[in-house]
Amino acid sequence: MWQAGHREAVRTYLGHELVVTGLSVNSANSLMCSGSRDNSVRIWDVQTGACIRENTLSRNLITHMKWASGEDMIAQTGEDKEVRIWDPRTLQIVQTFPRKQYIQTYCDISADNHYCLTSSNGFSGSGCEATLWDLRTTKIVCEYKGHVETTAACSFLPEVNGRNLIVTSSNDCSVRIWDRESQECLCSIVISGSGPLSALVAYPDMSICVSSFNTGIHVFSLHQDQAGQFELRRKCVF
Repeated sequence: MWQAGHREAVRTYLGHELVVTGLSVNSANSLMCSGSRDNSVRIWDVQTGACIRENTLSRNLITHMKWASGEDMIAQTGEDKEVRIWDPRTLQIVQTFPRKQYIQTYCDISADNHYCLTSSNGFSGSGCEATLWDLRTTKIVCEYKGHVETTAACSFLPEVNGRNLIVTSSNDCSVRIWDRESQECLCSIVISGSGPLSALVAYPDMSICVSSFNTGIHVFSLHQDQAGQFELRRKCVF
């Protein structure tokens, strides 16, 4: 764990035997979940660094995890194409979704905890979609198609003038903003030479931070003009 203004790590969490591929903290920042290619999911005490729960599931090669806001619910995607919901109090699986054709690479949970968003591996336009799931029915609501290579990351965005939005990033070097209900791509930007865009995080001020293989970390801001058109503007690169 790192803290702004400090050059050294504040705390290290030891226990996984292979690379850690998923991390998320609860709303109180008191507990953290982690997932690894060692097939295990763990719950940690953030302050002490102690592992307080662990569950190992055969062939569960975890790609991403997301702790729901204010709820005892963790979403997890994996290379077995499964989307799982865990109860962090027991670290047991309480919900699974129908398996998709391609590996699910990333996940997010909406602020109202009603929906889960996942992104899909793929090639040459086959797969490469993001999928909106209803957590109450475990059914697909809709898919967002347009990326031509693996959609590596996805996130819900804050509502803008009554429109629910999502953002995706892809190995095709593009970031796209979508209307959640209509599935329309509202705007996009291509980061030339970036290589795969492997992860992203969205902030309440509509800033979007995207990591790339080749060109560092890119920060964009989402703007809407008087005509209602959306635009991604580059803020900075690290």
